[in-house]
Amino acid sequence: MTPAEIALFIAKSLSISLSSKNLKEIKEVLKSQKIDWDLFVKISTSQLVLPALYCNYKRNDLLSFLPDDLVTYMEEITSLNRDRNLQIIEQLNDLNTLLRQNGVNPIFIKGAGYLIQHLYEDLAERMVGDIDFLVSKNEYDLAAKILSDRNYKPVSNLGYHFPQFKHHPRLYNDDHIAAVEIHKELLVEKYALEFNYETIKDNIIQNNGFSVLSIDDQKALSIVSNQINDNGHNFKSLGLKNAYDFLLLNSKKPGTEFALRFNKLQNPTHCFLASADYLFGDLGLAFNNNKKAQKHLKGFKSLLHSPRKRKLYSRIIGIKLFLAKRLKVISKSFVNKEYRIWLFKRISDKRWQREKLVQLKLKKPINN
Repeated sequence: MTPAEIALFIAKSLSISLSSKNLKEIKEVLKSQKIDWDLFVKISTSQLVLPALYCNYKRNDLLSFLPDDLVTYMEEITSLNRDRNLQIIEQLNDLNTLLRQNGVNPIFIKGAGYLIQHLYEDLAERMVGDIDFLVSKNEYDLAAKILSDRNYKPVSNLGYHFPQFKHHPRLYNDDHIAAVEIHKELLVEKYALEFNYETIKDNIIQNNGFSVLSIDDQKALSIVSNQINDNGHNFKSLGLKNAYDFLLLNSKKPGTEFALRFNKLQNPTHCFLASADYLFGDLGLAFNNNKKAQKHLKGFKSLLHSPRKRKLYSRIIGIKLFLAKRLKVISKSFVNKEYRIWLFKRISDKRWQREKLVQLKLKKPINN
């Protein structure tokens, strides 16, 4: 099977608990024994959906069609992820209590919010990196101080931080398993006015003493965090983890009317939905099938089915985004003191200087 065929197989496998059509198709493919299992593991691991696949196969009695050593490996990874998520839930309880007692109302988003709501039939399905929560701008500095007083420290040891528009630099605590990101914004600056604390605050849901986004706002965030913050729209790519989150959220409250309130974000949202519907095997996800969405989907399919073209395209887009970001930092440093200080510290950093010289092959790397 080609990488594209494996990607489509994985995507449809994630939907077998929601689609009898896909369950039947996946069962037939598994019976054929024509799957490149090494490629399956490589792609599903890179997309952070291996535990979700294991749980879906187990729920639908399909594990017997997989190689025994693969089942053992998937079971072990899923078990480790379950243990990690149980520890994250304990950390979430601690954070929620700590912040609320000190006058801050954290709104837990993304993976943390999904665990709180029991979105997954098995909590081991979702691989969660950081704990993300959103607060009002008035509570932002206070939240950071509260965590600092509770021995949360910056993950980076550089001693200086890039000026963050969306969130505070990542924090960790030696007594807890996950790093924490305090958000004052949901999206990068270009799109922040369309989707932010002010636009979601009236629809916040209370769930067992926790605050989370409404289902529609969670669906929107699952899409735009991938398409905008992670540049999925620019790269014409789609994160299967985000797509699976959306699929489960959409099963709770079907529909894509939430996209109608957007302006700039509406096109990336519908392009995501068009791509996801293709990957999941035409599940009937509603999206505006206009010329922009059709063009994006055509490009998405072309890149999916041509790894060589994907590699070249990703390299070109990556360079463009890199240069645009660097030019933005330089231009902002002329008018923004925070950016100016960061830029000076960065170019004065001996470690950074050496790293660049190594990249330019003007110095040899230090062997550990």
